[in-house]
Amino acid sequence: CSSDLTPSHLTLLHSSAGHRSAWVTMDHPSDASFEEAFALRGSRAQSKTGKRPTRGRRLLPVTLLGFAALHCLLSIAFVDGRWGAATSARSQELLARRASRPQFDKKRLEKEASFTEGLMKQWNDLWKPKEAEVTPEELEERRRREESCLEIQKALKSLKLSVIANKDEQGAPVRRAAPIGVLQEQAKQSIAIYAVVPGKEELVTDVLLGMRIEAKEFSERNILVVPAVVDLATKTVVEFAPNIRNSKLMAQGAVALPFSETDEDRAAWGALLAGEFEEADGQGLATEAQKTGLALIVRNNGEISRRGVGRPQWKVVFKDTDE
Repeated sequence: CSSDLTPSHLTLLHSSAGHRSAWVTMDHPSDASFEEAFALRGSRAQSKTGKRPTRGRRLLPVTLLGFAALHCLLSIAFVDGRWGAATSARSQELLARRASRPQFDKKRLEKEASFTEGLMKQWNDLWKPKEAEVTPEELEERRRREESCLEIQKALKSLKLSVIANKDEQGAPVRRAAPIGVLQEQAKQSIAIYAVVPGKEELVTDVLLGMRIEAKEFSERNILVVPAVVDLATKTVVEFAPNIRNSKLMAQGAVALPFSETDEDRAAWGALLAGEFEEADGQGLATEAQKTGLALIVRNNGEISRRGVGRPQWKVVFKDTDE
């Protein structure tokens, strides 16, 4: 039943009991059209009863239209009532189901979660390789090495280096003595010492050649490279051969030499470096150390960051001194 009852859409006239239904369509109804319709209906009624219908009877279609609208409204109300009842029943059913749901035990859930977590940890630990337990002997060895590092750090501060201060008229470097402690405190210099035994000077040449490629890095990081030759029998440092000492590789600004003008200076440097070879021997690396040399990396605060057998790897040196 349409709720739009404007005259331009009036379509249904429902008769009462005993009368026929009539469908009338009027796009633009007027009094004349109504009169014609009522006159036609009245003439039919007069033919049956022999009486002329009164004017009040002409209100019958409008009355019937009101009953039709009332019928439509009652139908809607009836449907709404049934829908409301159904909705109420559905809500009560949902509330009943919700109330009947089992209540979860929070403590029980937490206990189960903890058990599952512990089980997964045990499973992961099963496949993780176990770290070897440190023995008392190993702990003692670590302690001894730490004490050895502290002794070397202290000894280095009193040693001197021969650093390039200027160049002469021929372009040869002019060196001067400078204590390592002063270089670290005032110039904030880091030091990379590379020591070899006599007869392995060519290793120094290779190291200095690789250093030349990274010259900018040494300058920016303020690192001095100290090559040295140590006689393990006498525990003294040995002078480089003239062809190496006077080479352009040795003339690089970042290259310093152990200061060895006196026997005392040569012995001090020799004792420290020979002690490093003895340390390698104690770890079963004596042959490797004499074959490839060994390195000692010292940060600008005097702390030793690395002690190792073999040629220094400059990328590693940069990382060690940057930390």
